[in-house]
Amino acid sequence: MKKVITGIGILLLIGILGGGWFFSGVTYEVGLNPEFENTSEVGVAEDRVTIENISQGTISLNVEEEMWGVMLEDGVYGVLGANGSAVVNKIISLEGDIITREILQLNGKLEVGERVASSALLKIENGVYSILGTDDYEGIDESGKYTPKSVSNTDYEYIEYESDLGMFPAYLTSKGDTGVVIFVHGFRGAFERDFTAMLRAPDFESLGFRSMIISYRNDANAPKDPSGLYQYGVTEWIDLDNAIKYVEENINPEKIVLWGTSGGGGPVTSWLQNNPNSDRVDGIIFEAPVISFWESVEVNGKARYPFIPELFFPYIKLFTEIRYGVDFDTMDFRDALVKSEVPVLLFHGDDDEWVPVDMSDYIAANRRTNFTYIRMSNVGHVTSWNADPVRYIFEIKKFLESLK
Repeated sequence: MKKVITGIGILLLIGILGGGWFFSGVTYEVGLNPEFENTSEVGVAEDRVTIENISQGTISLNVEEEMWGVMLEDGVYGVLGANGSAVVNKIISLEGDIITREILQLNGKLEVGERVASSALLKIENGVYSILGTDDYEGIDESGKYTPKSVSNTDYEYIEYESDLGMFPAYLTSKGDTGVVIFVHGFRGAFERDFTAMLRAPDFESLGFRSMIISYRNDANAPKDPSGLYQYGVTEWIDLDNAIKYVEENINPEKIVLWGTSGGGGPVTSWLQNNPNSDRVDGIIFEAPVISFWESVEVNGKARYPFIPELFFPYIKLFTEIRYGVDFDTMDFRDALVKSEVPVLLFHGDDDEWVPVDMSDYIAANRRTNFTYIRMSNVGHVTSWNADPVRYIFEIKKFLESLK
């Protein structure tokens, strides 16, 4: 019996060591490794759906293969086929794997049985929607790059700002006499692909704000972090601090507002932690922010690997920290955001499959002043504008006007 118990213990130890080693590698590849293929494909979701029926003003889609995706969420989204596209809105019914939605616009021809893609990258002008990445709205300039001008017809200049590792490129829109919004993109993003910033630039311009769309360490064509890893704000905040310095020295606006999208929430909240009493920033806007990286890892890990026992995640964390020399506790900035007195507007969907809404709920439950929380129902990752474009812009306008 003693040998059996000993054997079981050895097997458990091997399982913990082997599993911890394997999943620490997964954590690195998925969340810490800055080397990745920067695809140029835009506006096409990974998961595909199939058209079951198209009738007067509605479209029915088979979403069996769509684990997560905007076709299952409330809001305005694009459906892209080989010879046409549609903009859909209201969910009329969901029966099994078949979802039926209202069609707002139909361009070209969509076929029953056709496999189509979905997109959240839309703009609206004079009541007409356009889907980024389609033939009539490619969104790229003559050189093949995405810019504020090519995406949203917003004049801009290409600039560089200096940080401790060197020079970092950025876009700076031209019009706005009240302030500057500094956009910090998410994980594995790039300033040249920060579509959230480019699509919102005209809205901010109309409110008197210029948009500075920045790169930071580990971006393509930008200096790399000496650690060779994404740090989720631990070091990236330094680049943001120098972007703020650039604005102060070259524009000196009345207001400076920070915007953190998804993984961009780390550098923004880390900046708050390192500048707890600073009055250099007048307000912050978040869209589904990562403010505790390990919590995101746990939520995503449990969703994608449901067979892993919950008690095993602390071992994955420990193995990852030892193997790659990181400290996940230093990537948790929730308390800094709770304690900060800088006014905050935070959007987050409760069906976010990438960044747990629990993090934003924690801030809402613990921060008492200068905090506006827009928690969207049945809305996924960074699609709050799609859920309600009118309310989204209204809340931003109200927030900016409230800044003293």
